[in-house]
Amino acid sequence: MNSAQQIENLVRLGYTPEEAHFLYIVATHSGYFTHRQFLGFSGTKPGKHSQKFLVKLLAQKHATFHAYQSGRVYHVFSRPLFSAIGRDDLRTRRRHQLDYIKTRLVVLDFVLGNLGNDYLETEAEKVPFFESAMNVRAECLPSRVYGSKSSGNTTTRYFVDRFPLFVQDAGSANPLVVFTYVDFGAATLKGFITHLEAYRPLLGALPRYELVFVAPSERYFRAAEREFLRIVTGGSKLPSGQDLLHYFRLRKRWEGGQRTVASEVVQLNACRKQFAEKTTAVLYQKWVEGAVTDQEVTSSLPMPIGKSAGAFRAEKCGDALSVFLRGNQEPGESQSEESLKPDSPRVSPEELPQ
Repeated sequence: MNSAQQIENLVRLGYTPEEAHFLYIVATHSGYFTHRQFLGFSGTKPGKHSQKFLVKLLAQKHATFHAYQSGRVYHVFSRPLFSAIGRDDLRTRRRHQLDYIKTRLVVLDFVLGNLGNDYLETEAEKVPFFESAMNVRAECLPSRVYGSKSSGNTTTRYFVDRFPLFVQDAGSANPLVVFTYVDFGAATLKGFITHLEAYRPLLGALPRYELVFVAPSERYFRAAEREFLRIVTGGSKLPSGQDLLHYFRLRKRWEGGQRTVASEVVQLNACRKQFAEKTTAVLYQKWVEGAVTDQEVTSSLPMPIGKSAGAFRAEKCGDALSVFLRGNQEPGESQSEESLKPDSPRVSPEELPQ
């Protein structure tokens, strides 16, 4: 993490370097944390050290908390704090649903246990890396389109799941990109399947990658690997450049009024759905006009998914979720939190001033 300046900015808000470093990690990767996670990061026991940090955090209204069975979950939401690290786009004022909070706590557990990784922390880092360093088209990146009711404009955001993503052997000609999917303990693998389908084009465009399934229980480890193999490795592959050229030729014949058999019409309709991007439409028009050659069409798509070298790995992680279970606090932890000022904010942050 190249975060020295951001951490120094947090120090200027009144935090110690250790507290500032922890807050930087929380704000960037999670937004939520527990007392126990700070104790683990700082290597201390419940007491004055952590109490001073929590009192300071709440007094400055940089965070709020909600009490659960065995402790509190703190929500970092302050605009000045996020602005200090240049992450204002990550700030969320409203407290999320419980499943989301649990997911972010597991994310934080994973990052705190793997601080040495070279993380791509934000959308602004991830998109240029894949487009420039890995030569992946934007259409292959996982995205979501957001619309504005007032203006009618739309905005495309990438990697909105914000799961940890890092690179190993970054300086080599063939770096290993490591993706994670964080499961909070869901009853099914439906979310993981949706995630795989969204990431499949990107994974198929990479020559080397690893996907880590992170969960607090080993219950779905084998099933998750089977879904990975089915959807990513053994499922339908990405269309190749030859497939695209075949579509262009079929479409040109159809639009030119040439004879087309029924099977080709079916194939043409399927290709239209498969190649529906605006960039494909522009490329087709240039090809029809002779401005783009057949070779340029076939080389415009990434390597088919069957040729990528991807690996699956599962990792058990999520001790922070013990805060939701009765009787799981360490001796002294409850007293340390309860000793905070009684007027410490415990309401949802949307009820607090900016």
